Amino acid sequence: EPKVYVSAGSSALIDGGNETTVATCIAERARPPADVSWETNLYGTSEAHMQDDANGTTTTQVHYSWQPSRHAQGHTLTCVVKHPALQSDFRIPYVINVQ
Repeated sequence: EPKVYVSAGSSALIDGGNETTVATCIAERARPPADVSWETNLYGTSEAHMQDDANGTTTTQVHYSWQPSRHAQGHTLTCVVKHPALQSDFRIPYVINVQ
């Protein structure tokens, strides 16, 4: 069963700023690899990276990038993780804070 968490992007979301990583959803040490995705109504992009761990498991990171707009203040991104060891989809909401 993967360890799942969400981490914020490295820089603040500034209204009208350049496209930046908003958040990253991470599923660590999964066997088989977890299916990780973002659910949102924002117009952004997801990019997945998979890394094989030494113990035969896989860590999957999915970065969500978007050009900040104050209109999205308070909107929610939802990280969705699917894995055979999980009884149901694991969902973590992430609230966007645009400055």
